[in-house]
Amino acid sequence: MKTGFTLTEILLVIAIIGIISLATIPAIRFYQPNIQLSGAARELVTDLRYIQQITVTEQVEHCIQFFPLEKKYQIVRCTDGVIEEKTLPAEIETMTVTGFAEDKVMYNPYGAVRESGTIVLENTRNETKTIFVKPSGFVEITD
Repeated sequence: MKTGFTLTEILLVIAIIGIISLATIPAIRFYQPNIQLSGAARELVTDLRYIQQITVTEQVEHCIQFFPLEKKYQIVRCTDGVIEEKTLPAEIETMTVTGFAEDKVMYNPYGAVRESGTIVLENTRNETKTIFVKPSGFVEITD
């Protein structure tokens, strides 16, 4: 006696996998803009906390300079210049920055910001994430 799978069984398994794949691809595409929005907001908050930490550690002012029309921002050491530049994903439709002078979040050596404000990211499905930067330097995300 030989054991194994018949051609019919293999074709049936392949057909089931194909049907499941076809059903999940539209669901993934539907949630893609929301996933990208959440990821971009978390990355921006991480960068804000990072520059706060290196400002306190190095005792040199750092900031994030926003370019809302270009949908990008730069991490800047105020004495040396740009450390890194990041561009938001294509699914992010708009970035609105309010409350900060010159669209710049600047941390002092104590970890506080010069001005408090908000950054609002909006995706292609008009969903938003708002990032609040408080005077103490505390950063939080809300929907």
